[in-house]
Amino acid sequence: MEAAELYSPLSDLKSAVESRCASRASLLQTVPVRARIDGNQTWDVDVHVFAVTDCSKTHTAYAWLSDSRVYTALDIGPIRSPSDAVCATLADSVRERNLSMATR
Repeated sequence: MEAAELYSPLSDLKSAVESRCASRASLLQTVPVRARIDGNQTWDVDVHVFAVTDCSKTHTAYAWLSDSRVYTALDIGPIRSPSDAVCATLADSVRERNLSMATR
């Protein structure tokens, strides 16, 4: 009888990065990030920084879990750090929420 494999959220994050970049990824480090939401709430996440090989867009990607959802961001354009990745994701979420409210 084989031992059951333990679930690892890191494997989900790595798979998400590899899927998004269509290349292999390896974990470089994990960075805690605290981002402010609407000035009075905070979003505390551990961002995993991955090195990606053979990706035409970047050599670094970021991934994290929040509320059982996997988020990924590539180190391109204005996104140059784990904090930038989280802030960009929050800005996109706010923008999407505002657009959905405007179309009602």
